[in-house]
Amino acid sequence: MRITASTDIGLRSEQNQDCYKAGRLGDDSYWIVLCDGMGGVTSGGEASYVCVSYLSQAFEDTLIDLASPAEVQRFMLDAVVKCNEILYNLSSEGEGRIMMGTTVVMACIRNSFAQIVHAGDSRAYHISKRNMNQLTVDHSVVQELLDSGKITEQQAKSHPNKNIITRALGVDKKIVPDYNEIKLSKGDTLLLCTDGLTNMVEESEILSIIRSSEFFESADNLVKRAVELGGIDNVTAVVFEQ
Repeated sequence: MRITASTDIGLRSEQNQDCYKAGRLGDDSYWIVLCDGMGGVTSGGEASYVCVSYLSQAFEDTLIDLASPAEVQRFMLDAVVKCNEILYNLSSEGEGRIMMGTTVVMACIRNSFAQIVHAGDSRAYHISKRNMNQLTVDHSVVQELLDSGKITEQQAKSHPNKNIITRALGVDKKIVPDYNEIKLSKGDTLLLCTDGLTNMVEESEILSIIRSSEFFESADNLVKRAVELGGIDNVTAVVFEQ
């Protein structure tokens, strides 16, 4: 089991408001936290940093004491809810923090079992020997239009409301994060990424890059490709291999 990651400010941003951290506890417990900040020039970066710092510390302090997947699930969901409260309270402290918020996608991998919690449009993918599947569903206006059949997949790619998300930490007093889980086989890959990657690079090319790259170059190659195609946003990729 191994992890590699990469991030880039992109070509049009003043600040990299993406933030991530990953860690290992014991022989077979790994965790990943990835956030994409939103808000003003500084408040989005602060939101993602605060979120990653809080959730990372929560994993470090708590994960080793959790015995079952059900306990891990409750811990992850509760941690995101608590983090939302922290960010929401921060956002009310001053003008520079008004509407500060962040997406989050995080994963815990133990005993070949991955548990994922997310809010927003940062994504998690499972890549096996056969295919690549998106494990998360975007909390976005465009996703709602897709789900209702009002637009097609092709129309979604260039929709003017593409970047409007409907759920994020720090924006509302309460939040309901989504939970997913999957059993991993040896050689399977998990990709956690921000929309700076998925808005620029087609999923078929993401899969091709991961499969053709040496493992510890895969995240770098994904990020570099997003920048080559325009880099209109911060872009971050974290790759875990079972």
